[in-house]
Amino acid sequence: MSNKELFIQPEKFTSNPFRLLEESDQLELLLISSFPERQCGIATFSEDLRNSLLEKFGGILKISICAIENEPYITKLQDPITHILEAQNPLSYQNLAKNVTKNPKIRGVIIQHEFGLFGGPYGDYLFYFLDKIDIPVFVTFHTVLPNPSNERLEIVRRISERASRVVVMSEYGSNILKNDYNIDVSKIEIIAHGIHLTPLRNQNYLKAKFKLANKIVLTTFGLLSEGKSIETALYALPEIVKNYPECIYLILGKTHPEIYKREGEKYRIFLHELADELGISSHVLFINEFISLDLLHEYLQLTDIYLFTSNDPFQAVSGTFAYAMGCGCPIISTKIPQAKDQLKSAGILIEFQDASQLAQAASYLLQNPKNLSQMKINALQNTRPSSWQNIAIQYMTLIEEELACEEIKELKFKIPEFNLNHFFNATSEIGIIQFSVAELPDLESGYTLDDNARALIAISEYYELTEDKSTLDLIDIYFRFIENSQQSDGKFLNYVNRFNEYTDQNFKENLEDSNGRAIYALGIFMSHQKSHHQKYFSRIERLVENSMVHLKNLKSPRAIAFTIKGLYNYNLIINNKSTSRTILELADMLVDYYTKERQPDWHWYENSLTYANAIIPESLLYAYYVSNDSIFKEVAKESFDFLLDILFTKRHLTVISNRTWYSKEKEVHPFGEQPIDVAYTIIALQEFGNCFEDHKYLYFMKTAFEWYLGHNHLSQIIYNPISGGCYDGLEHDHVNINQGAESTVTYLMARNSIEKEIRKQVEFAEILEIENT
Repeated sequence: MSNKELFIQPEKFTSNPFRLLEESDQLELLLISSFPERQCGIATFSEDLRNSLLEKFGGILKISICAIENEPYITKLQDPITHILEAQNPLSYQNLAKNVTKNPKIRGVIIQHEFGLFGGPYGDYLFYFLDKIDIPVFVTFHTVLPNPSNERLEIVRRISERASRVVVMSEYGSNILKNDYNIDVSKIEIIAHGIHLTPLRNQNYLKAKFKLANKIVLTTFGLLSEGKSIETALYALPEIVKNYPECIYLILGKTHPEIYKREGEKYRIFLHELADELGISSHVLFINEFISLDLLHEYLQLTDIYLFTSNDPFQAVSGTFAYAMGCGCPIISTKIPQAKDQLKSAGILIEFQDASQLAQAASYLLQNPKNLSQMKINALQNTRPSSWQNIAIQYMTLIEEELACEEIKELKFKIPEFNLNHFFNATSEIGIIQFSVAELPDLESGYTLDDNARALIAISEYYELTEDKSTLDLIDIYFRFIENSQQSDGKFLNYVNRFNEYTDQNFKENLEDSNGRAIYALGIFMSHQKSHHQKYFSRIERLVENSMVHLKNLKSPRAIAFTIKGLYNYNLIINNKSTSRTILELADMLVDYYTKERQPDWHWYENSLTYANAIIPESLLYAYYVSNDSIFKEVAKESFDFLLDILFTKRHLTVISNRTWYSKEKEVHPFGEQPIDVAYTIIALQEFGNCFEDHKYLYFMKTAFEWYLGHNHLSQIIYNPISGGCYDGLEHDHVNINQGAESTVTYLMARNSIEKEIRKQVEFAEILEIENT
């Protein structure tokens, strides 16, 4: 199966895929919506959507804003706001259409639609704009009501006819558009309300910070209006407080600005008076603010149970509900469509305005703390597909399909900045902790040489790139872990418990690969001698020399490959002929394995492809550098290209499944993809690109890295840019959101490789600029 036919075409290999993008490469879109400083849910949604699109695709994308305003106008023309639409002025719509038509850079328009945002009967002033432009339009319907009146039906149909695609946020909304409005199914796209990834914080710490220590915290937030039916929670509170007197109910948020214009604080006053009447005022805390996002995340993460009490059965989607789930809140919710679709095992559904059910549900959860804790994890797992990063990918895919323009013929993901937060959180004075629950390190899982060896590679390479002195302590911890793992016979042990004791597992498993990784890490660290204090290098020499007696007896192809790469880098500094001979003897073993297994349709060293495959052909390149023997180079290229044809048979990288591996004789399972394999493939691709001076390998390298960023079969991120952790795996229908050491460390190894290529292009551009000057 040829990757040239199914993946990327050869003509693309003529340029470097890491070249710096020019402003002329950018695609400009106009987003029409209410927008901050205006305080409303759609304004917040639009700002989040814009930010997430730029975070993911900022290299090729520019998004300007047309802010919708009602009197009195509070919005100013300042970046990113380039236009203001006066909602009640038909001429403003016409002028906007003229300005858009005159600007050839604007290639598409995104409209956030809500009845009441636009002027005219049922918002029909919008057609003064839509009827005058001829570029693609994407409309997100925030409210889709069933059984529409004739007037509402006509408006929605006309908008949908004009739009290239329409977006709704739930299956419920999609069904209404199809069944009640007769909208063409091919035009409808379901994209959920986005949620923010936020660093997970210690709940007890947050409660203490807000003077709520030892309290059970129930929370509701959002702009206040009667539709939230907060009184339902207040009526339930006496029964809850009777059994849990330490309970506090937080009501976060200002009165909705439009409600305030008409009624002032009527609803808030009613809630205060009701709390007094019920005798629960000391258990209710009103915070009358439009709360910043960071502060909101802290309030939600200190929350024990979130209460969602909307009395509108047709409220398809709520941003407040999505945000609460995204922060891991178990939720007691009325049966709005979003809750029925998404809550699943993360909360309890109740009937509308049923205070008795709410009280019973709260009491049940508080009596079962294990269930409550599991619901927190379930909430995080259920909402990760809806993170704003994933929502941005879905919107951009939609735009790409409709515009079909050269700027985004293939999505160009923006490379995330370095973020080592999870390294620091997951590293103790012993080493990097093996597993995490979500991003919270699980100390009970202990430590491994495997993880700490990889961590030394990743952080020492990162330090050489950045000279970030905050990582020097990490380097020392990881090195000492390797040093302490070597036994008196020169071999290394792998498994250490939380008390820094070696476990019985060390004596029940073959540790060849772990020993190979230790040599790999020591060799890479040695090669960075200019970046680090000399105190390490005599210790590295002792460790490597003590292990040499065992290296010629290795049998595992991966252990051999890790060792070759480690010894090659070690020997760049030591330059020992004996070490060179060992490299070549080990490489000969790999060539022998290859010769025995090779068949016309199977170019590999074993009868199956398992994990970390790319390190094996990569290691033969180092043997070629040492010996200049072409056999090593030829076997390396033939076997690596064979591997690439398997990995890149679609428009993205597909990692070999860890469920069945890839065998020439057995049926192959398509799912169970692990980040470690992506990292080793990227690192090998970089070395092959350098060796053969072929841009093909760099294209594969960039595409492989985009697997982490959402270019995979689920179109979901695997790297969490907020925590700095990497998710543990990509399955058939979900991402495993645990962020263990193996996945996080190998992501950084891959990110370091990408950074090296980016910097090459920066240096190249600087040289060109000097020459042109």
